[in-house]
Amino acid sequence: MYEFRPVTERINQMRQLVRDRIITVDSERVKLITNAYQKYDKVPTSIKLALVTYEICTKMTTRVEDFEIIVGNIGKEFLGSGMWPEWDASWLWNELENKELWECWDDGLYHRTDKSGVHLCMSKDEIERFMSYRDFWKDKTITQYLDSWGPDGFEEVAGLGILEMGEKMRAPIHTGHLVAGYEKIINKGYGVIRSEAQNWIDAHKGNLMGDDVEKYMFYKGAVIVCDAAIGMIRTYAKVCTLKAKACPDGSRKSELEKMADGLEWISENPARTFWEACQGVIMYQVLLYMEARHPALAFGRFDQYTWPFLEADLNEKRLTLDAAQEIVDAFFLKSNCFYRASNPRIAAYTGVGVTYHHTTIGGVNKITGEDASNPVTYMVLETLERLSLHDPTVSLRIHKNTPEKLWDLAIETTRQVGGLPLFQNDEVIIPGLVKELGMTLQDARDYSIIGCQEIVGSGNDYPAGNGLHGKAGLGSHGNVLLTALNNGVNPSNGKSGGLKTGYLYEMKSFDDVKEAYKTQFDYLHKWSVTIQNYVENLSGFYAPSPALSISIEGCMESGKDCASGGAKYNSYGGTATGLATVADSLTAIKYMVFDKKICTVNDLYDAMMADWIGYEVLQQQILNEVPHYGNDDDYADEVMQWVTDIYYNNCKECYSKRSKVYKAGLYGAAQHVVQGAVTNATPDGRNSGQPLADAMSPGQGRDKNGPTAIYNSACRIDHGKYMDGIALNLKIHPLSLQTKSAKKALLNMTKAYFEKGGMEVQYNVVSTEAMKAAQKDPNAYRDLVVRIAGYSAYFNELSESMQNDVISRNEIEI
Repeated sequence: MYEFRPVTERINQMRQLVRDRIITVDSERVKLITNAYQKYDKVPTSIKLALVTYEICTKMTTRVEDFEIIVGNIGKEFLGSGMWPEWDASWLWNELENKELWECWDDGLYHRTDKSGVHLCMSKDEIERFMSYRDFWKDKTITQYLDSWGPDGFEEVAGLGILEMGEKMRAPIHTGHLVAGYEKIINKGYGVIRSEAQNWIDAHKGNLMGDDVEKYMFYKGAVIVCDAAIGMIRTYAKVCTLKAKACPDGSRKSELEKMADGLEWISENPARTFWEACQGVIMYQVLLYMEARHPALAFGRFDQYTWPFLEADLNEKRLTLDAAQEIVDAFFLKSNCFYRASNPRIAAYTGVGVTYHHTTIGGVNKITGEDASNPVTYMVLETLERLSLHDPTVSLRIHKNTPEKLWDLAIETTRQVGGLPLFQNDEVIIPGLVKELGMTLQDARDYSIIGCQEIVGSGNDYPAGNGLHGKAGLGSHGNVLLTALNNGVNPSNGKSGGLKTGYLYEMKSFDDVKEAYKTQFDYLHKWSVTIQNYVENLSGFYAPSPALSISIEGCMESGKDCASGGAKYNSYGGTATGLATVADSLTAIKYMVFDKKICTVNDLYDAMMADWIGYEVLQQQILNEVPHYGNDDDYADEVMQWVTDIYYNNCKECYSKRSKVYKAGLYGAAQHVVQGAVTNATPDGRNSGQPLADAMSPGQGRDKNGPTAIYNSACRIDHGKYMDGIALNLKIHPLSLQTKSAKKALLNMTKAYFEKGGMEVQYNVVSTEAMKAAQKDPNAYRDLVVRIAGYSAYFNELSESMQNDVISRNEIEI
């Protein structure tokens, strides 16, 4: 049994504050950015955004709490949040206008009454100040520039309700699903990066030819954002110094003085210690959040870029492993303070209280290919288990030489904290990155996981793995199928806009059905990519990222912003969730109509359009007799393989100016629930409004033959082609993992799946009984963590529909 370290008193205190989180929204960033936009109104965009970042970072409130050893805040309060009006704050302005959506509590603050999003509160004064900036931003947002026009035909096809962005051009967030160059920041320092940029400017003074002007803009922006970082970090150092002077406790006083010294040092210089490395990462994260509303800034291979500093500290006896564990605890609790105020509608997709600071640990050494696990790898898992943290998501990279001790800790962690860590297979992903994306072997070995499951380079990649500016792909693959079977009309909303592919009752063979689906999918998916390409064309001008670009390999070398293709690697992609619903539906048509002739195409079409009302006998035949994906049945699995091939092959035909690769992915956050809610009944027996199958998992309740059958079905698909990531969810009853032999069985089962070619798997170790009990008595199960698909969450913070989706999944026995 793995021995866990105790949790210190102040970490417990911070953990409780984070667990009881209520995010206090303030207007400070809105005030600062508004003033800066007015001040620099006529300055070119790339320079203006850098100057705006400088104004915010050098004038923002900085805090150091009495219990903190890692500092950094994105709002005025400890658990606070500013707002990003340059993208879209209209949702909050509109909410605050509606007196029924916010109410004053006994604490004197106004709280959101809608529980679907992160719990937000604001003071009356902050509300008044925030509302005063509304008129300024009503026609000046970056979103409006990106949404101002669409290609011919967009409105008709968007009316189908199948494109991810809905019926209008929508670009409400920055493109920020990636791993920034944290390793570069902590090993090089802002001073050196600033000097590199300034040296280029000095060398080209009065001699800007060709594209030198664009490079000048880039390097000038780099100088400004480095100054922004330096100024912000020095302010934190001053706050620590002031607190140290007033601190009566000698031990804490000394600690604050060391923190002040460390912050002052890393404001310009590379980190010297493990603490400075961890603090430097958080400081850079704050800088990036002050720059823009980046949606998913993953920490990448945290154990790899921090371990050299800890190793040096241990060798010099500056730090003990117990003290290092407290720093790791503090780091990830600080990460849990970065829940930004966001539109509650987003929570339907992304969950409540999810930062998307996806952290990757384990795997192989990028130079030697040997096992790269180290003490920090274990500390990250200990933090998750001991503190019962659902966020950030942690992926453990597995390979043929992963130590048994690490396996043991990982399985114990996933037993205690549902769905974490995710298990990623180096033996599939690394060669896939080389083959599909053209990465060097060294860079492929250094991959990280971001967002839900997206596979990216670490600090050298601008991947847009979940689409650009929130345009993730098709909104419902179930509706693509229904539109294909309904002559280009989506029966879920009655809108036309798809190709005229005929009606199901007119189709004479299964080949006709397949051709209708393929034709409709190709058309709609390329429309989705077309919109991404259109937005990308504007993104480099309206949404550059100077603060991000200083750390991404390739940008400083080329003098080009990452949004304009400056990164060493450029790709983008989307995700397909619910394909098992499509495959099972096609299988049902093949089996019931064309092979077994149990019913006619007219019968099946009418039953589906009637939501199975009056056709319950037929529905039960389909649910119980037709083969389903996930049961190691060639009849069903061949159809799933065909459906995924259609998707992959279409992605291979897509590209943009910046990227020649459009990656295919089989993952999702909670899209399968949201998409299912707007998808009519499907031929597989699913009722209207029910969730689709999540990610690449079997349909809920359709797998009947245990985990090995699921694995065999999943491996009919070539996972090495899906370099945007894959998610496979399995639910295990906790009683199945109580013994040492059961844990060993899960280990061996996972190894066998990976040896067979599986890319990823994540285990929900939770019982149906416990979740149903939690619905009745949430307080008794307050820390129950479950995995949805692309994120984990505290069960009692999920919507009822998401709770029911997890409950409906089959439990497997080990």
